[in-house]
Amino acid sequence: MHIAVCDDNAIDREIVVSLIEHYAEENSVPIEISEYETGESLIFEVEDGMGFDIVFLDIYLTDMLGIDVARSLRSLNYTRSIIFLTVSPEFAVDSYDVAADGYLLKPHDYEKMCRVLDRVVQSVDVCVYKVQRRSMVAYIPYSEILFVESCNTKCLLHQSNGEAYTIYKKLDDIEQEINDHRFLRSHKSYLVNMDYIRQVDKQFTLTTGDVVAIRQSELKQIRESYLSYTAEKARVQRRINSAVSR
Repeated sequence: MHIAVCDDNAIDREIVVSLIEHYAEENSVPIEISEYETGESLIFEVEDGMGFDIVFLDIYLTDMLGIDVARSLRSLNYTRSIIFLTVSPEFAVDSYDVAADGYLLKPHDYEKMCRVLDRVVQSVDVCVYKVQRRSMVAYIPYSEILFVESCNTKCLLHQSNGEAYTIYKKLDDIEQEINDHRFLRSHKSYLVNMDYIRQVDKQFTLTTGDVVAIRQSELKQIRESYLSYTAEKARVQRRINSAVSR
């Protein structure tokens, strides 16, 4: 889980980072924290493709208001969690306009932060694949990976938003790194996310219209693997629906 902490006060940043690290250690949550002193530097990072699961954002920054930073992040299609940090509840109502997940008043209270993080962490897909992109690292949630294809000495990872990332690794290595039950090695050159499969024939057709090859010598086994996955997924959903309706 990648977390940004944006606060122009170094002491406050240090406190917030320490509290997050303590929470992560207590709850066995894998985290990486990036610190920012200005709203502008955070915005530039997101523009350059940096991905975050949670952004802790001070309301009163020296260069701009945190609420304006949040609006900029949303305009850049940042859809994940924003948690505001502030000495005043003045902008509490405005935080709803940017779909904030929390509004924590200073001085920092660990128990209150835990309550917010407990709620937010449950909604975050902590399964992400890290891709080096220029001097940055992109964090791609497994839920947004359509498929990975091998192209000679490199691979292309296709994301659901249309982005494609070049990875200089073998597909075998990427498959081992992801190691998630929703991904199926359908061909020596393809690793596909079964959640995006729309149709099965002699190949997989995805919800995006993309076509993924199936190894014809193992067509029956691969199709059965996919059907078994969808059947189990449906059983789990029925159990959830049953529990909710009680």
